[in-house]
Amino acid sequence: RVPVGSLVAKGEVALGFQQLSELMNLPGITLLGGLPEAVQIVTTFSAAQTVPSTQIAATRSYLDFLASAATAATKRQHGMEPA
Repeated sequence: RVPVGSLVAKGEVALGFQQLSELMNLPGITLLGGLPEAVQIVTTFSAAQTVPSTQIAATRSYLDFLASAATAATKRQHGMEPA
């Protein structure tokens, strides 16, 4: 794994590409903007309940919360977009 943001911050490379959530809080990094949609790679995070789960209601409630509008601002603060 290459620490692209760290290489840019140290001046070892002039330009780097890495996930926004990994770059946005690195000292020495200036974000110029996102890539055009035609070349962006979108990472989708998934969550699921396992079949042998004994906490079905609690798991469902937690997953519903993670997918709710209540978490949108926190996701954006960390460089992610709500689905």
